Amino acid sequence: MEQSSRQAHTSVAHAEEAATALDGIGQRVNEITDMNAQIATAVEQQGAVSEDINRSIINIRDAADTNVQTGQNNLQSAKSVAQLTSALSELAKQFWEKRG
Repeated sequence: MEQSSRQAHTSVAHAEEAATALDGIGQRVNEITDMNAQIATAVEQQGAVSEDINRSIINIRDAADTNVQTGQNNLQSAKSVAQLTSALSELAKQFWEKRG
């Protein structure tokens, strides 16, 4: 009977130790779950930031393309003005030669 009582106490002690260990494991699992949620949130935020950066780069590229086109248009306009200036100069020269 005494041996049965000791075995029962030992079994209870082991059960309590197991319960304590399981509680600790449960707490660690909860901590890991919280960390996973934080990591998932951080990854989501990084994804949003990456998308913002990508949109900004596309906007910069589009602005650069527009600037290149504007520069080409300005160059063409400058060439046209130079040609008109040359033609006007030639006309003025002819006018002064006939007048003089």
